[in-house]
Order: sequence, then C-alpha cells, then structure tokens
Amino acid sequence: MPVASLQGLDAESRVIYIGTFSKVLFPSLRIGYVVLPLDLVDHFVAVRKSIDLTAALLYQAVLTDFIREGHFARHIRRMRMLYDQRRTALVERVREEFDGTLQIRGAQAGMHLLVELPKGFHDLRIAKEAARRGLWLAPLSSAYLEKPSRQGLVLGFGGTPVAEMSAAVRQLKSVLPGQAEP
Repeated sequence: MPVASLQGLDAESRVIYIGTFSKVLFPSLRIGYVVLPLDLVDHFVAVRKSIDLTAALLYQAVLTDFIREGHFARHIRRMRMLYDQRRTALVERVREEFDGTLQIRGAQAGMHLLVELPKGFHDLRIAKEAARRGLWLAPLSSAYLEKPSRQGLVLGFGGTPVAEMSAAVRQLKSVLPGQAEP
C-alpha cells in the first residue's frame, strides 16, 4: 500500500505538496503539479506567471483527458502491482543470497530499499566496485551531512524485471568479498 503523503494528513493547511508526472508516466513529459493551501494559490499563480510565460498547454490538455477518462488510475494500479512484484523479488533474493548478513529496511513502499551493511564494510567502496561491474546502486553514506553512523546501500528495483533480479543480487554478492576492512 502506498504511504500517505504528509499533505494528505495535514489538517491545518500548512503543507505544500509538489510532484511530477515524470516518474509515473515518462520523463520527457516535464509536467509537474503543486497542491497548495487555498490562501497561497494566488501568490503561486503570480510567481508562476512572472517566471515562465509558456506552458505546455497541449500536453496539459492531453494529460487532463488521460486522467479524467480513468487511464491514469489504471496505469497507477498496474504499476503498483508491477513494482510490488519487483520489490518482493528483490527482498526474497537478498534474503536468500545473504542469509541475514544484510539487514533490509524500507521494503514496505517506494521504488528503493535500503540494505544495511555489516560492520567493517564501506558502502562507497562497494558502490564504486559495483559500478565498475555495471551494477548501479547508491551508497547510504552520501545521504549524510556529517560522518554517517550506518553504512548501507540504496537499491532501486523499478527498472529491473523480476526475471533479472536473481542475477543482479548474485552480482551484488560477488562485489562484497574483499570490500570489508581487514
């Protein structure tokens, strides 16, 4: 199930929710949206008009029809099922291959999950070696402003078909030996 947005939980109209259709439809669409408290709408419209005189009206009209006719809702349902299958496959493969060595976090929603590394492993070093082998993942330590307290890897699964998940996890497993401190 999707995680409720902060804006959806806001009873005091203090949250501004900004999003884009780029990830849920396709990147080249370049249409975003803002959900605002009513008292801010006029201010945002004025700023929008002052910084950008051209809007993608044709694309907006087509997207409006796409949403009104129910195609967007059907697309989202299909994609949720697809991403759920991919997330489940990734979690299962990580558990099978690593047998509890990596702690999985954030496997309930989204298009990424986090695996915490055992003591002595360095995520940046692992990410660099994985990239040399054609496996793209993000080191958790790069998300910290100060010295990180945890080492981990952010694994995206949105673009990896279920059939390729086992090979990708085996490839990750092949990267880890030799990456721990002696």
